[in-house]
This record gives sequence, C-alpha cells and structure tokens, in this order.
Amino acid sequence: MLKLSGEEKKFIADNLNPILVEATKLNDILDPLDDWITENGFDDNYDLTDEGRKAQKIYDSIYYNNV
Repeated sequence: MLKLSGEEKKFIADNLNPILVEATKLNDILDPLDDWITENGFDDNYDLTDEGRKAQKIYDSIYYNNV
C-alpha cells in the first residue's frame, strides 16, 4: 500500500474512486488524479483554481512520499 495522509485519502475518496486509497502502484492513483486536475482544476483562462492547486499539492505529495 502507498503512503497517504488523511487529507490525501479524504480528497481521493471524495473526488475520485474511494477504492484508490488501497492502491499499491503509484500510477494507479496519480493518473486519475492528473485527469481530475485537468478536468476540474482550471478556470476559463486555464489558470489553476484554489481546488486545482490543492489537488496539485496532493499529487506532488503523493509522488514525493512514494518514490
């Protein structure tokens, strides 16, 4: 199982598929999270929104804590 904080688990469970918190491969979480950021994390000018920045921070944290 991957190392995830409580905040990361909650974000994944609330915004993606809750089963992903049980993932054992890093890309099984990062790929759907990247898709979520692409679809939901930008405004009309393609700037990251507050929610997009939060998701990007979670993405980066998951990556760095599991490589």
